[in-house]
Amino acid sequence: MRKKNNIFAAAFDYLKRNTDIKTQKELAHRMGVNENTITRILKDYTEVTEDVITKLQTASGCIFNLQWLRGEDDVMLAEDVGKEQPKSDASHLDFASYLNALLAKSDETIASLKRELAAKDDIIKEKDERIASLQQLAEERLHRIAMLRHELDVHNISVTSSYPFPIGTAEGTKKSLNK
Repeated sequence: MRKKNNIFAAAFDYLKRNTDIKTQKELAHRMGVNENTITRILKDYTEVTEDVITKLQTASGCIFNLQWLRGEDDVMLAEDVGKEQPKSDASHLDFASYLNALLAKSDETIASLKRELAAKDDIIKEKDERIASLQQLAEERLHRIAMLRHELDVHNISVTSSYPFPIGTAEGTKKSLNK
């Protein structure tokens, strides 16, 4: 994930924990951007621009250090600029925990999707095998039907060719008697 996107995610996390902004939708509304913009930034599909940084800063009431939002400083809050920072900055710990949680959740989601894909592939394989066996059965039956028709045609020809009179001769005689 890009550094500015990570910082944006940490800023959003801070806002959710410490202000009345609790959802991406609320943040997007306050920033005057589409909710999808926030989602794309958090998923690292879109890089954070200077315009987005300015809108975030305005929406948050300018509580963040602009240099931190730009990735140029380690101090998150504007009110802490100039203050001596402890060696282990709590915001970095929270940010690291947040990132680890995001990574764990994404790994879990990926594993779940892989299991679903494997199950889908198994179903498709079974379906393909069933279709192939049904096609083979249909071909065998069509071949058998063709053979039986041929045998029937040969049998009918051999039976009717041994008659002493042509087929229909008796019927012709009946017609002449009725007249």
